[in-house]
Amino acid sequence: MKYKTIPEMFYQQARDNKDRAIIRYKNAGQWIDIRWEEEQEYVESFALGLLKLGVAPAEKVAILSENRYEWYVSDLAIQSVGAIVVPIYATNTPEQIRYIINNSESVAIIASTSQQLDKLRGIKNDVPGLRYIITLDELRSKMDNTMNFSSILALGRSSGLVHELEKKLSGISSEDVATIIYTSGTTGDPKGVMLTHKNLLSDTEATYEVMKKELGDNEIMLCFLPLSHSLARTADYYVPIFHARGLQVLAESLDKLSENLMEIKPTMFISVPRVFEKVYGKVIAQVEADKPAKRKIFSWAVAVGKRASSYFLDNKPLPFFLSLQHKLATVLVFNKIKNAVGGRLKFASSGGAPLPKELGEFFFALGIKIIEGYGLTETSPVMTVNPPDKFKFGTVGKPIPGCELKIANDGEVLTRGPMIMKGYYKKPEATQEVIDENGWFHTGDIGFVDNEGYLHITDRKKDIIVTAGGKNIAPQPIENRLKMSKYIEEVVIIGDRKPYCVALIVPSFEVLEDMAKKEAIPYGSKEALLEHPRIKAAIDDAVAEVNRGLARYETIKKFALIPALFTQETGELTPTLKVKRWAVEKKYKDVVEQLYEIQPAKFATQS
Repeated sequence: MKYKTIPEMFYQQARDNKDRAIIRYKNAGQWIDIRWEEEQEYVESFALGLLKLGVAPAEKVAILSENRYEWYVSDLAIQSVGAIVVPIYATNTPEQIRYIINNSESVAIIASTSQQLDKLRGIKNDVPGLRYIITLDELRSKMDNTMNFSSILALGRSSGLVHELEKKLSGISSEDVATIIYTSGTTGDPKGVMLTHKNLLSDTEATYEVMKKELGDNEIMLCFLPLSHSLARTADYYVPIFHARGLQVLAESLDKLSENLMEIKPTMFISVPRVFEKVYGKVIAQVEADKPAKRKIFSWAVAVGKRASSYFLDNKPLPFFLSLQHKLATVLVFNKIKNAVGGRLKFASSGGAPLPKELGEFFFALGIKIIEGYGLTETSPVMTVNPPDKFKFGTVGKPIPGCELKIANDGEVLTRGPMIMKGYYKKPEATQEVIDENGWFHTGDIGFVDNEGYLHITDRKKDIIVTAGGKNIAPQPIENRLKMSKYIEEVVIIGDRKPYCVALIVPSFEVLEDMAKKEAIPYGSKEALLEHPRIKAAIDDAVAEVNRGLARYETIKKFALIPALFTQETGELTPTLKVKRWAVEKKYKDVVEQLYEIQPAKFATQS
């Protein structure tokens, strides 16, 4: 590895690139750039402030914040004193925050806003080990030992501990734990994943090695995944530091993503499949709302794009007539789609969950390349990436340098390499369950490697449905096909130890409400809308279309329409928008039971 620790990488790059901008963020409606030299001063001052407070090596400091430039400063400063960063999602509840603080034994927490401070105020008597609370906003608090970010900077600048900080920096080992990231809890209580500097840097450098041909000297990366997540931490943050020739721009929020894309005009960004699914849904809805002539032009352009795709994938020139058609399609259709994401996008990356093959093909046909990768928090996280110059739809690519892969007899993906976690914090038994005596990490995912060396992920091992008849069903690919319908927002298939499969479907209410308006369908509530025969028929047709491509035992026999979106706040989604199956099944237990009994009139059915 080129660097021994994360702080070493940062400080070296800061010295080499001091006059370049590293971060751009919006404040009071204005975009502000921070140069490497400024960022280094902030990091050093904050680290000195932490030393003055008595934060010692190997102690844990939590960060409870949405994405903002102080997140970067806090992360690097904590690591600079040899302490361990414990990121907490800004969307977490007070109960979740209490669990993480106590389980990690954090001695301090950095909280962003008054909203986050209120959460801490409610649990202050339940976190006895917490010595300090540091707020990023300038807030006043009656709680003991609560300070502001600016006061810690001032404390550090006057501390006189520069030589002490240098000792701390030189004393950090590559094998030291840099961070404990708590899994998002799709299957129960989160576990603290211990990642060392070696884990993170090996993954950073290997990922960069695969992507470096795509990375120029003036990249603009729009960052909107939460930095508390391992994918954003490595790919949105550490890889750009290693590259050091681009600008990291912090999106204001997911709600303002479309607006920020137009303002920033990024050359690249990293996302999760759900965001691409939403974009796809909006594109299709807009097209279907157009006049018939425009719909025909769009369909023609997509067909041209798909024919051209095979040539682009093989790096072959387009035949003359197809080239002319593609140029016309680009002017009439493709450029309009590209402009919606800023107009300069070279590629986007997708991770966190499988990207539906059809979605990748669709966007590539429109001229937007989505490079899919794969990994878990326990693997720092990247394990595989599609080579940008030879990517393959429906796969998550090939292993990054240093990563070994093999498929177990039961189809589980196993991996080994320097990016594998040190273990779960205070859970040696759980660690032994996933890392065997030969160092292979058991991912819990089912997949296979094709004859060209590309990894295909088919489902989570724990999600595999075994019906009462003994048939094995992977629900995720079926769910992904269903979500390609403009009428379906989210879906969870259920059928383990049951005679047949059923589905809980969250419709796309925006599309359905638009349909109701156009067709003069009266309704007074979402529940009433879902009971209308025309709405039921639309969903029924979407399910029937997917069923036609499935084996008989895989088909969805019945489904229920859920009148509320899955959200983080209501407990069905993780902060990275993955569905918590166990939470959905628990919440809608009565609905599921009814689907396996006499079908109530208010639920649509599919036989």
